[in-house]
Formats: sequence, structure tokens, C-alpha cells
Amino acid sequence: MELGKGKEDGKRVWDKLESYLPIFALFQSDRASKDSDDEVQNPLKGAIKAAIAEAAIQIRQIEALVKEKSEEIARLIHAALMEIDPKLAGSLSPIYKPPLSSKWAGLFSIGMETNNGIALNKRGSGVRRMILVSFFKAEAERRLNNSDKSNIIYAIEEPETSQHPDNQRVLLNAFLDLSALPGCQVLLTTHSPGLAADLPADSIRFISSNTQDDTPTISKGVDVFEEVASVLGLVPDNRVKALVCVEGYTDVAVFKKLSGIMHEKSNAFPDLQNDPRFAFIVLGGSSLKHWVNNNYLRPLNLPEAHVYDADVPAYQTSVDAVNARGDGSWAALTEKHEIECYLHPGAIQDAFGFTCDVVDMPGENAPSVPRSFALRWHEMAGFDGVPKDSKAKEKLMQAFDYRTYERLEERGAVGEVEGWMVKLARMVN
Repeated sequence: MELGKGKEDGKRVWDKLESYLPIFALFQSDRASKDSDDEVQNPLKGAIKAAIAEAAIQIRQIEALVKEKSEEIARLIHAALMEIDPKLAGSLSPIYKPPLSSKWAGLFSIGMETNNGIALNKRGSGVRRMILVSFFKAEAERRLNNSDKSNIIYAIEEPETSQHPDNQRVLLNAFLDLSALPGCQVLLTTHSPGLAADLPADSIRFISSNTQDDTPTISKGVDVFEEVASVLGLVPDNRVKALVCVEGYTDVAVFKKLSGIMHEKSNAFPDLQNDPRFAFIVLGGSSLKHWVNNNYLRPLNLPEAHVYDADVPAYQTSVDAVNARGDGSWAALTEKHEIECYLHPGAIQDAFGFTCDVVDMPGENAPSVPRSFALRWHEMAGFDGVPKDSKAKEKLMQAFDYRTYERLEERGAVGEVEGWMVKLARMVN
């Protein structure tokens, strides 16, 4: 049976159904010109919706109290009317109508000012969109630290818009953290193949409308990478002479820090943090073999250096495939279990005030440093739930700031890291 939205019964049915639907927050890529517009307000509106959803019990208590008081007054009015005009009072009966849940969010309005009292709408679009970075990062931390079970969907158009690459990485990391939480889904649109490459392979959908009737077609799976590379294109920076291919974005930070340690010892080793001749490509663990087997980076005509963690022995097949190309590219598995194993326990202690087990043994059955750290982090910080490995990996990056050549020596890793840097230097010289 169809119920029109304008009918009273339809409103009641929808109000009941709405309580079972997830919260939906949309963040558009269009520039907003004032702080009352969606681009500025939506992060705050999303927070308001989430807060109201979490306060559902208290809201129902308020509604019950209002109902109780209003019905009490209605009964008193009815009793008084019975004494004045019993005939009129016979057709008078109180009917309570609770407000729609969507109306609660409309009761709140929040504006924003930035440094020195400058209105947010006077700032550039990049600054305004950085609110998104802060909102998502804070929301990920908040949801990580509590037991909130409300369902929510975040839809974000082109998160890379007007953002420095470093901020894009922070924003994407927050999205990944949120999407890993129960009851939370994140939908992104992007025209950046670099941003898409950092996402889990099974989450990517390529949408096109090449049919005569413009009906969109959706591609997914391993073949989507070639299609994306073909349509969006991969345009190289002419300063880049070599590509450094790793599994995840945290690996990029680690290699930059390790190269900085070696560069301080000798200028013969490249400084990956500042040398424009090197560009990093994040292949993603689950999609790595497809990037290698199909050689999607071939159009760039640049030699590639691939370094993967030894925690997945199957990566050896990809290492062998790269080394067999004969085009100046090379690949290697780490001698230790994973890149976090190159940390010194003292560096973790200096960064966090506690340490965890750091192993040397390679292989898929070796203890995971991020897992060990997550358990200790949970114990020390008192989280309701143990942080996921992805969050632990991001947090552990702080410990690499306390890395030194001497600590690298103590971990028995100088020879291996030096070998990587020598090969990289040869690729660009």
C-alpha cells in the first residue's frame, strides 16, 4: 500500500522508518562562499546529527516528559470544560504528536571564526576544506575511543580538491579508519588515480557513461586499474627519474625517514624526503600483484624500485617478476618481518613512554609489531576497544622521528638499508 508523504499516516510511518536508517552526511566539492553554506556547515551538521543519534534515549525521555505534561494539562482543561459545557467537552480529546527526528537537528546552528576573528568564509577554499580533514580525523579518534554503535554514511566528493598532498594523506587515512569501524561506511568520488591507488583494491568502482543512452556502467575487480590508468592517464613530473613502489602510505614515510638517516652519514645516499628525482607509488597490498603483473606504470617509461614486507611470502612472485623485466627496475622483500621491525624499542619508548615487542624473524607467522603496539597502546591509553593495525601503523610513525644511525645498527639493519639506498642512487645517476 502506497502512502503519500503529505498524509498524516505517511508522516508517522516515515518517522518510524527513519529511526532505523543510518545517518547520512554529504560533503560536496563545490566551493562555498559563506560560512552558512554547506561546505562549511556540513562537517558541523554531521557532528550534530551524530550527537543527536547518540542522544536518542535522552531525546525520547524529553518527548515522553512533554507528552506526559501536555496530556496532564489537556485533562485539566477537559475537566474544567466539562463543568462549563459538558456537550463541547464530550468531543474534546488530547492527541500527542511527537516531533520528527529530523527536526531536532534543525534546532542547532553553528558558525565559525578562524584566527584573529576572521570569518571562515573569508578564507580560501583550501582552508575551508581543511575543516573536513579535522572533522574526519576527530571523528575517527572519537569513534575509536568509545562504543558508539549508531550507523552513519559519509559521502565525500573529490577529497583532494584544493589540498596539499600531505593533507590528502591525512584525510584519506581518516576515511580508512572510519570505514573500518562497525556501522560506518565512507563513499568517495575522485578523478585522481594517485588517490585511488591508496584505497583497498576491492573497494574501487570505475563509473563511466559511454553507452548510447548514457546509462552508467560500473567496473570493479582487478581489471579496473588498467581502465582507470587509460582514461584518467598517468602524467609524470619531468624531474622524476625513478619510481619507488611500496605497499602502503606508512611505508612511504618510513622510507623517507630511513633515507634521511643514511643521507646524514653520506651525501652519496639519496634524501627521499626532498629529492624530486624520486616519486613514490603506493600499490596497496591486495592489488600489488595486479600492478606488477600488468605493469600499469609502463607508460611512464621510468625504472621502478619495489620493496615489500616479508610478512606475505607470496610477494616473492611479484619480486621475481619485477627483477626479470630487464629495464633497470629491481625489487626485494625486507629481511625482517615487516617495515615496523626496523624500529628500535628505545625509539618507541622515547615517543610514547612505553615499549612493545619488536621481532627480527621474517615470515607470515612472525609476531606483528603493529599488533603488539596496538595491545600496549590499548592497555596504556585505556581504550574501550583495541586499535586496528592500520591505526597502530600510523601512530608508530611518530617513533621513527627518534630513529638514529646507531639504533639502526643495533637492529642489524644498516647493511640492508644501505643496499636499498645504493641501488636507488644508481637508478638516477
